[in-house]
Amino acid sequence: MYDYIIIGAGVVGAFIAKELSHYDVKVLVLDKENDFANQTTMANSAIIHSG
Repeated sequence: MYDYIIIGAGVVGAFIAKELSHYDVKVLVLDKENDFANQTTMANSAIIHSG
């Protein structure tokens, strides 16, 4: 049994899961992709801009 189920492992879903990990709760993250924030990285061509 999980206390929280997060649907979507994008930037927001991953951040919420990270924040909940600070507490004594069980969290399940579900996503259709095989990795976290997969579509987010693809959308910006995986380029890190320095400003």
